[in-house]
Amino acid sequence: MPWPMVHFAVAQRLFEPGPSPAFLLGSISPDAIHAREHVTRKEKGVTHLVHEGRFPSIQTLQHACVSYLDQHRDPDWKAFVWGYFAHIYTDIRWTETLYADFEREYAGDSDKIRDTYNREVSQLEFDLLKREPWAQDALIQLRQARAFAVEPLLTPDEVNRYRDMKLAWLEEERHEPKIETMYFQETKARRFIEKTAEEITEWVAWGFPRERSVT
Repeated sequence: MPWPMVHFAVAQRLFEPGPSPAFLLGSISPDAIHAREHVTRKEKGVTHLVHEGRFPSIQTLQHACVSYLDQHRDPDWKAFVWGYFAHIYTDIRWTETLYADFEREYAGDSDKIRDTYNREVSQLEFDLLKREPWAQDALIQLRQARAFAVEPLLTPDEVNRYRDMKLAWLEEERHEPKIETMYFQETKARRFIEKTAEEITEWVAWGFPRERSVT
């Protein structure tokens, strides 16, 4: 799965002049399950609507998104929900494209594939953080966002704690591996970000705005 900076980059492509704080927080919230101790892969799958080991179909994703949107009229809630479902869609596309390529091209020891993946996507996080002009402002806005419960999946406290965990991680330079990526080069990631954002803009039938109309 892509890490927060990739989700923020997709969000940035979706809105002019930029995504709202609520959308940014929603765009990392399916991973807020990690705020719990000893989380299992199955539990993480639940927050991503995974069923029997499979990601949801686009039809299922759309139905769930519209259902959550209808729960409240609050514009921040709607932005948060759009961000939440943009995250799941981005994860699906990442798994089908860049991650599938990585698994096919990986030439190292099989028992080190997870370590290699984590190091490479960590480097990508810092590459985007350092080079994107919107990055620091996005982190400031993320701090300002109000957390929502995603019933029955996540509590506001879990969303808040995960947000704080990710901000703290990105603020520590020692977390940057300082490597040259072999599989998740920045150019590949940028193509993925652009293509995924283009696909998400087709969600108008789900109530997704073509322009930034939420704050």
